[in-house]
Amino acid sequence: MKLTVFGEATVSLGGQLVPRVPANFLRIVVYLLLVNDNHSVSRGKLSQVLWSDTDQAHASMNLRQSLARIRKFQEQYGLNLIQGDATYVYLNLSQVKADLLSIDLLDYINHARRGDIESVLSLCELYTGDLLAQNEPQNSDFDEWLDIERVRLRDDLITMLLGMVNQSIGVSIDEKRQCARKLIEIDPYQEVGYRALMQTASQLGLIAKVERTFRECTRKLRDDLDVEPEEETIELYQQLLPKLSPATTRALILPHAVNPSHGNGIEIQTPHSIRAVNQIEQNKLAGLPRVIVLYLPHNPADPMEQLAASLVDDITIGLCRLRTLSVVAPYTSSRVVTESSIDSFDGLSEQFGVNYVVDSKIVRRDGFCFLSVKLIDAATQEIVWAEKQKFDYVLPEQQYRQLSIRIILSVVSVIEKAELDRYNRLFQDPNAYYWYLVGKRDIDKFDLPKLRQSRQSFKNALTASPDFVPALSGIARTMQKEWLMLARSEKDILIEGEQIAKRAAPADPDDERPLRELGTISMYLGKFDDSLEYFDQGESINPQHADLLADYADALTHYGWLELAVEKINQAIAHNPLAPDYYYWVGGGALHNLERHSEALALLQQMQNPRAAARLIAACWAMLGEREKAEEYRRYALEDNPNFKIDDWISGLGVRLPEQRKRYEASLRQAGFQ
Repeated sequence: MKLTVFGEATVSLGGQLVPRVPANFLRIVVYLLLVNDNHSVSRGKLSQVLWSDTDQAHASMNLRQSLARIRKFQEQYGLNLIQGDATYVYLNLSQVKADLLSIDLLDYINHARRGDIESVLSLCELYTGDLLAQNEPQNSDFDEWLDIERVRLRDDLITMLLGMVNQSIGVSIDEKRQCARKLIEIDPYQEVGYRALMQTASQLGLIAKVERTFRECTRKLRDDLDVEPEEETIELYQQLLPKLSPATTRALILPHAVNPSHGNGIEIQTPHSIRAVNQIEQNKLAGLPRVIVLYLPHNPADPMEQLAASLVDDITIGLCRLRTLSVVAPYTSSRVVTESSIDSFDGLSEQFGVNYVVDSKIVRRDGFCFLSVKLIDAATQEIVWAEKQKFDYVLPEQQYRQLSIRIILSVVSVIEKAELDRYNRLFQDPNAYYWYLVGKRDIDKFDLPKLRQSRQSFKNALTASPDFVPALSGIARTMQKEWLMLARSEKDILIEGEQIAKRAAPADPDDERPLRELGTISMYLGKFDDSLEYFDQGESINPQHADLLADYADALTHYGWLELAVEKINQAIAHNPLAPDYYYWVGGGALHNLERHSEALALLQQMQNPRAAARLIAACWAMLGEREKAEEYRRYALEDNPNFKIDDWISGLGVRLPEQRKRYEASLRQAGFQ
């Protein structure tokens, strides 16, 4: 049995809450634990503390009745914790010593006495809120005593956390981060905590987190206190930010993300068959199409030609990062151009096993310069896709980056469609890549049968190639989406998906997709800080991956950083204007939590299938007082999931802030859900 007295005080047995706990049971336990070292107090003093608003005779009678109820409760559950005789009431801790009973406050006291970093981290886990936070004041001396003890415990923990955050040796980066997070959770205006998070983020190369932490600190101080951050905080931010770059971030993040010794719970398995020496064989086994990117200059000395060559190199490297294509390395591509006369691409297919050629060159016309890019089927010499983009010195660097990403995405999309059509037309023996394409086709649809078909296709891909990273990421995604669609309270499928994503992540340090799945699943499992760190890593690898940004926005919503979530989903939609329904669902959820219900509905109504978000839409209409519309969408939601129960859903809802959970629950009840 477990007694929890921090935060929402509860008694639990085997993980299940014990009902009808006597009103004074936990109050007496807390008082006896803290009032003196022998955990004993006279009946007269205890009765007067609990019922100080009445005379001694009535107080003594109330205590006798209360102890009688507690005795009956303890007999029912085999407890012997609160004992008494004619003179004293005391605690019998024999069941605690025998590990039959645990009390979080007693564990807290024992760890606080030691004061080392391991004990302080344990205190962070035990301290989930004020002592007996749900205690109903009764105008008694006990209420005044409890207020003093709450402040003492809170201040003592803050002092210990500050000591660990400022300790120069003996405390690891990850341990400092955990202490800083707890410091901010307890005292959200404690700038030392924000500064510690910024410093540790800088040391790990998490550029996004440095900026996000500073912005959150600034917003909290301005909104709640109408003050600006301290000069020390501002100077630290200005000092840290210029030191970081995306390349540095990638180099620093990934070793920490996969190293279990940091104690952050992020432990990733390395697939057994992903090795540099057999990567080509792996690609052949998966059946990946092979691509070569060629740049054919007219005048290599021309500065515009040199700029275009650099852009094409960036495109080649971007394609190399993907696990759904096999790409001839840039050095070989360059030698093919300089040492061969290319009139046709037949020889490339024979010599290098190339299926597709990206043929790029500079074209000048009417005084303008264009970058011409063609995708050619090496076997048929057919041009399957072509694009011509204006190319100029004066384009800002960001536009060159966007041009590179657009060409990469277009090439990948066209090849995937062409390959799927070819397999379906020729009825070839399907391989891993074929099954991956089949699974990918339906993965983003809010349709449970199609989602499960998609998962089976990804599993078929693994039968052909056991460590095919895109298929592993796909399976993990179907699992978290199924959990979400069915509003499940149990999380077995999420845990299974997490293990699969961890298997995929180390295979390609430059592929953000497994990190995206780990971020989303960690969010639903309630591991909120891990979730945001996975997304920070993923965004640093590919800051314009719209789907990742949308999931990042969802994680920020669950964390409680709602304004940042709205900003992030707007970025995602800007990168992907014809966005899938999921984007609007995420944005609608963040706006609903901000109580901007009309704006939420405006987003949700842009979904092609708004019925998928029927619960959320019903809740928004209900909060706007539109009963008929709320009832319409409530019916849709229950038709699709007739077993939906608010209590089951809320208990499994992975949000960090209790008030956010209560707000969502209230809106669902307002909409008529039970």
